[in-house]
Amino acid sequence: MIVTEIEAPFRQFLESLKVPNSPSGKGGPLFSPDEIDYLTQCSLPFVYEFKQEGETDREFYEMFVKWLHEEEPDHNHYIDTYLIFYLRKGQTLSKDELDYFEQTVPECFEKGRIWIYELNHRMRFRLRIQLICCLKTKFIRIIKKDIH
Repeated sequence: MIVTEIEAPFRQFLESLKVPNSPSGKGGPLFSPDEIDYLTQCSLPFVYEFKQEGETDREFYEMFVKWLHEEEPDHNHYIDTYLIFYLRKGQTLSKDELDYFEQTVPECFEKGRIWIYELNHRMRFRLRIQLICCLKTKFIRIIKKDIH
């Protein structure tokens, strides 16, 4: 497994994430402008990408979860977490794989929510996971939006 920290400006990175066009679905941005504003506001973000190297899918998932447990974030803060799975064309996470992630990932992020996205629009030989975490330094209960 290859682990890379993505150091692009956070807002630009979020804006660059796209849902691809496919015969069965409409493409477009993964996050809305409101979601991007929320994620970038009062946050300390960190983004990592995990690429499958020579291991099986199961070994790759287990190595990813092991890495999460070794690099556990600060449990005293609220963290919004996004897992973006770049799967092979036509592939989805099986029920067993989803159950595995439901059992092992939340214990790393006691405060906060975890969203999983599956993208599988093109031929891909190796699996990839992007981990996006937004550690909230200040929790804002009301967000005012101006409408133009």
